[in-house]
Amino acid sequence: MAIDWTTLIVPVYFLYGLAFYSMGLALMVESGRASELGFARSMRLLAGFALLHGAHEWLEFLERILYWTNDLTLPAWVVWFRVALLASSFLALVAFGEHLRSLEDQDKPRINLVVLAVIWYAASCIIIQAANQLDEASWAAVCDVLARYVLGIPASILAAFVLFRQRKNILNEKMQRYAIYFSFAAVSMLIYGVIGQIFVRQTLIFPATIINEDLFMYLCGFPVQVLRALMALVLSIAMISALRVLEIEAEQRLEGIEKARRDIEYRSREELSRLNASLQASEAEARQLLVELKKRDSIRTEFIQQVTAAQESERKRIARELHDGTGQMLTGLALGLRGLSRQVYDNPDMVVKRLSDLEVMATTTIGELRTLIQDLRPPQLDDMGLIPAIRSMLDRLKHVDAPEYELKITGDPYPLPSDVETILFRIIQEGLNNSAKHAHANHVKVCLDYGDEVGICVCDDGIGCDPEMVLAPTPTRSSWGLMGIEERANLINAVWSFESELKQGTTLRVRVPRPVAAQSEAQPHDD
Repeated sequence: MAIDWTTLIVPVYFLYGLAFYSMGLALMVESGRASELGFARSMRLLAGFALLHGAHEWLEFLERILYWTNDLTLPAWVVWFRVALLASSFLALVAFGEHLRSLEDQDKPRINLVVLAVIWYAASCIIIQAANQLDEASWAAVCDVLARYVLGIPASILAAFVLFRQRKNILNEKMQRYAIYFSFAAVSMLIYGVIGQIFVRQTLIFPATIINEDLFMYLCGFPVQVLRALMALVLSIAMISALRVLEIEAEQRLEGIEKARRDIEYRSREELSRLNASLQASEAEARQLLVELKKRDSIRTEFIQQVTAAQESERKRIARELHDGTGQMLTGLALGLRGLSRQVYDNPDMVVKRLSDLEVMATTTIGELRTLIQDLRPPQLDDMGLIPAIRSMLDRLKHVDAPEYELKITGDPYPLPSDVETILFRIIQEGLNNSAKHAHANHVKVCLDYGDEVGICVCDDGIGCDPEMVLAPTPTRSSWGLMGIEERANLINAVWSFESELKQGTTLRVRVPRPVAAQSEAQPHDD
């Protein structure tokens, strides 16, 4: 039974255009996706081809409707517009193939195939018209055929080639199962562009005079438009299915972003936990330091009270010494001299003897004053320096205390600032006082070391003590002498240590940085 393709061709054109238009809309909608695939960046051009080509086929559909219902034809301008749509669609396909190829072969020089195709097509149309002087309808038909020969077939081959190459760019396992659709799209594009466009309407140009729609109808038994519509449908389905690759890529990108966000949140929580633990430790340490600071402040306050009490006690002692000793002596001298002034003429011998007694009394008074001054501040410290002051103090102690005293000096002595010498002297004085009063030592050794640092030490062989107990910062502390040493050492940025064991003696060490002036004097000068 023969099929009447005269009426059936009308819905074929409609489906033909609908297939391309659907593909164009789908590609246009998906073209906004961010993707690393080159195909995604070229989809707008392929969408342009599909939309323009679909519009061209719907004009063919409209022409068939008018001819079939009212025996009408399209106006000449519409015919030329249809030819322009056809040529433009193939130019968009050329641009798609060239753009996608340039993205994949960036090291190769890019050729503007669109411009070359326009020049080639325009020149072909003009040459045919100039050679044959065709009427408008015949020239429009020739331009239609030339668009398929000159633009359609090369563009379809190029597009099929770049679509088939997309398979090698899809390496993800989830995307691999959709890569086959690029093969279907390439094959359908190749069949549509080569076979579908080689069989055109019969015109005067070769090979349309032989290979045309009539020959295809004779060979296959159905119009070539049916083949084109079928390939358009396959191409549309394949391309729409291939878009699933972009969806999977977007899903994986979102999964990667979500994973990165979770990782960042996890690391942030860990970092916050570490910071929280660090802050808690710092807070505990700060509380502990505050407690220690309060303890030390309390001890310092008590120390100041002890120092104040010691100062008042010393003032009382000096006042008592001056009143009971020196004051009495001076009063006796004054009374004796007053009595002698009355007897100087009456009893000269007795005056001479009395003056001798008064001289002894004055000498004794001077000695007591010197001793008192020596206790307050030895003049050798101001006149001769630290070492003579220490020797003087040791000589005086040898006649008073039981221990045997020894002074050892190493290095070349150099002058120190007055405040440093005073503090070091007082530290040694306090150390000697502790050895005499508390250690019950038999031998006490004082060492001075003049090197890169100034070091002093006071060592004894006494009964010793427990340093942790003695140095513990408790309000009931009794070792105020050691705390005074610590305070004095801090004033000159010195480092001090206190070492002792029960029945093993005690060692007090202090090291102070060498003054800058002493360092510059020790350096040799260039002549």
